[in-house]
Amino acid sequence: MPHTLAFSLAQNLVRINTVNPPGNETDAVRVLAPLLKEAGFSIKEYQYGPNRSSLVAHRGRLNQPAVILSGHLDTVPFGAQPWKRPPQSGEVHDNKLYGRGSADMKGGVAVLVAAAIHFAAKVTDIPITLILSANEEIGCGGVSRLIQEQVLPQARCVLVAEPTGNVPCLGHKGVLWVKATFHGTTAHAAFPHLGDNALLKAAQAVVTLNNGIVSGYSHPAMGEPTLVTSKLASGDNYNSVPDRAELGIDSRSTIALPNDAILSKIKTLLAHLDAELETIFNLPPLWTDPELDIVKSVIDCCDLIRGCRHESHIAPFYTDGGLLGPGLGGVPVIILGPGESGMAHQVNEHVAIADLREGLDIYLEILSRLCC
Repeated sequence: MPHTLAFSLAQNLVRINTVNPPGNETDAVRVLAPLLKEAGFSIKEYQYGPNRSSLVAHRGRLNQPAVILSGHLDTVPFGAQPWKRPPQSGEVHDNKLYGRGSADMKGGVAVLVAAAIHFAAKVTDIPITLILSANEEIGCGGVSRLIQEQVLPQARCVLVAEPTGNVPCLGHKGVLWVKATFHGTTAHAAFPHLGDNALLKAAQAVVTLNNGIVSGYSHPAMGEPTLVTSKLASGDNYNSVPDRAELGIDSRSTIALPNDAILSKIKTLLAHLDAELETIFNLPPLWTDPELDIVKSVIDCCDLIRGCRHESHIAPFYTDGGLLGPGLGGVPVIILGPGESGMAHQVNEHVAIADLREGLDIYLEILSRLCC
């Protein structure tokens, strides 16, 4: 039964340590690849690093665009706080599966794999591809490499099973991380007039950047973009004028104010401080047109299984879909998976078993409409 397979896979995956760093996603690939191969999928494993790999499994024709099912195999660390239940135990309590990755997103991966295996016998021509990636938690590195190496098939749509409470989300904000470095001249702190304080420049930049520079660009579904000055480092000792300071900037963009526009604003506002800017991470905002037929079909499946109507939402976090959509030619991307998004990265992370069952029912309905 697919529901039994989904639960057992989720539990087994939680018990595999794929905390990133270092990742060790290959340990999870070793569990999933044989199951998919036995179900008739062609399997390709792409190395990302020592004991790190992404898995791409395909069934159906290669000359037609595929329905892409996307998930990642790594998790964030356990955190410093104690857990009520060991984070790799896979324990069930009050009909909830506990453990790191249960919500983000080994539960979602289990649902995708169970749904794909269930439909494998029925899918002979219409293509399905699973992309189970490494290193999503630190910059979507696994998917980025797959796109760069051009090893992925043509896509009809991308479904990403990140935790959304099984609510379909049509995109997410973009992410822009920028490091701004300021230079000055050191001097003894007793003679500050002989130096040029780099920390003072960084402090001026903090005030400037927090003066609402991204306000006024609201999107009906995506909301307002945001900007946070999130890191500040300077100085080696108390009694010297610092000659170097580094400022970290996190911005979450929308299609109304994309990353390049925000970066341009930052450059202009910090030009008088001679800031040296380095882009650390640049993931564009993702938005899928809700009027597309394939999107309507997926939302209809959610309406049917969940017994309610779903409006246009976005996910509160970035996903591999932000790279897969543009990287595969601008195809529709829908983020949809079991588990509450607020559980991601939390101590005592868990996913309701009912959520896993509902998520699987939704994906079974989606594949029955798109692939049969």
